[in-house]
Amino acid sequence: MKTIAIGSILAIFAVMATVPAFADHVTVEVSVPAGSSTPGCETTNECYIPAEVTIDAGSEVVWSNDDSASHTVTSGTPNDGPDGIFDSSLFLSGQTFSHMFEEEGEFPYFCLVHPWMQGTVIVQAVGEEHTDEEHTDEETTDDHAHGEHGAMVMSQDGSVMVHIDSDEPAEGAESMVSVEFVDADGNPIEHVNFEITVTQDDNEVLAETSQHVHSGVTEYTTAALSSDSPLDVQVTILGIGLPDDEANWTGPMGETVSAQVVPEFGPLAMIILAVAIVSIVVVTARSKVIPRL
Repeated sequence: MKTIAIGSILAIFAVMATVPAFADHVTVEVSVPAGSSTPGCETTNECYIPAEVTIDAGSEVVWSNDDSASHTVTSGTPNDGPDGIFDSSLFLSGQTFSHMFEEEGEFPYFCLVHPWMQGTVIVQAVGEEHTDEEHTDEETTDDHAHGEHGAMVMSQDGSVMVHIDSDEPAEGAESMVSVEFVDADGNPIEHVNFEITVTQDDNEVLAETSQHVHSGVTEYTTAALSSDSPLDVQVTILGIGLPDDEANWTGPMGETVSAQVVPEFGPLAMIILAVAIVSIVVVTARSKVIPRL
């Protein structure tokens, strides 16, 4: 009887040894490395490490913030904005965020505060082999080149997202710049008071103060451009509320977000080279907000 029992146990282990092991894909860790809050990590694809992970359906990815700055892990792309599948909101240095992936597919994500930070989670059916060849650099480039243009940046408290869009700069031509304010769920924010400045090669081509948008989106036309160089767009959020009721304005006050049009990354492509989130400053009546860096 002992011989039979031992033989049965060995047989069970033998069968188990022939079954593919997927336990190493149950939880995958991704680091938000130190220094990723400064542009440059995108050149080596190391804003998230690893920037691309392949897992089986039903697995979990855990992101750890190993940087000194706060970040987000937000599904979607800087061009199209959040897609609502997952979002960490702001998580501080030393904190983690996790998400369980039940459905197959490819899930791009980025940081709302530092949109040059991008990563991808590839979820496959259990048992499929991980083939890196299926996602070549050429395919990745094509995906970005054919995506919608525009960039989304977020206020420090996460309550306001600013979608900045622009024509491709062309020497001798005016450029259309659009600004849209939405909340964390993508809904337009009404009654936003703000200022906007657009420069090219350090020359000011648009400057508007004491602006108020009722519907959440507005457009501006720059002066004729002197070159094809990128446009630097700065938007300062003064507060949310009726323009004649400044004392009761809410939301971020005095925060400035910046974006730059870079034609060589694709027609009408917008990427963020710097997010100048400034400290909240006191906004007084009839006073101009001067960001303090």
